[in-house]
Amino acid sequence: MDLLKRLLGRNSDTNYTYRGAKLPKEPLTPREIEELHRKLHPDTHIDNAAQPKEQEPIFDARDWNVSHSRSLEEEFSVASADGSLQKAQSKSSLFSRLPPEVRGQIWSYAIGNHKVHLTVHGSRLRQSAFGSNGYQWSPQRGLLRIPLVCRAVYIESISYLYSNNTFCFGFGQASSKLALTSLNTMLPKQHIASMKHIEVGWHLFKGVSQYYDSHPQAWDITLDVPAPETEQSWNNVCAELLKLSHLRTLRIVVWLSGDGRAGFVNMEEAMLAPLLVMGHLERFDIHLPWKQDDASLWNNAPFKVSRGFKVREMYGVSIPLLNNPAYDFY
Repeated sequence: MDLLKRLLGRNSDTNYTYRGAKLPKEPLTPREIEELHRKLHPDTHIDNAAQPKEQEPIFDARDWNVSHSRSLEEEFSVASADGSLQKAQSKSSLFSRLPPEVRGQIWSYAIGNHKVHLTVHGSRLRQSAFGSNGYQWSPQRGLLRIPLVCRAVYIESISYLYSNNTFCFGFGQASSKLALTSLNTMLPKQHIASMKHIEVGWHLFKGVSQYYDSHPQAWDITLDVPAPETEQSWNNVCAELLKLSHLRTLRIVVWLSGDGRAGFVNMEEAMLAPLLVMGHLERFDIHLPWKQDDASLWNNAPFKVSRGFKVREMYGVSIPLLNNPAYDFY
């Protein structure tokens, strides 16, 4: 009766204080977790692993088809060839007094040495930064301010945006590696060829319970937990990475979850074997969250495998334990 009065807004002598949701004393079983996932996410739940449901892509790759026959650099080069661009900047102290080498150092310092996380919002890519407050992605627009000053600055500085920054894919719930596999539909070829540094994050799962069995904090909707993926997605992205022969550094980070995640230990050699041909990289690091009994497995490989991880509760999965704590991984 008291509960009915409270619901109807009537006065009651009973004191009632909401103390938040009660957490279960015992962890949910994989069967219970699977049933919850089926009810909460019926559109993405895979009832039959042999026949997965088709999902619509995060964004339509056709939106990124280049509509112009020539890039901005080619358009601006026309103005540079006929002398109109030089004439327009003849009174600029920046171009008349500073040599191109010095201006290049300025562009590199102003828009280089950043980590650019590409996230998908409303079928459009957005440059983002990983904030420590709530572990959320926040929009960042500063890197394009220099190239958009004028045509002459754009021609000189735009290549530094791609060559002197690290592009990250797969870190955070909103980050999609579909952008990595669709670069040729989003960027001119010369910009793709200028990209020298890439980092890719992976959240692989194996089993029916996905990541909720080992990471119960993932139920908190305020956290930005990366979505789990299958080994087939790994194979597709690795095939695209092999095409980027211009890369100089590559970092791959792997997280694991699911009640069958122990099976990835036996899959390590097959998963990393395609990457053995990337000997042109100056630095190639792979972070794996499991131990390997064969210490000499990758002695002659072009990459270095690190296996030190620490648990980061707010992020929802384990992250690499780096030797240099001052290094900003994200």
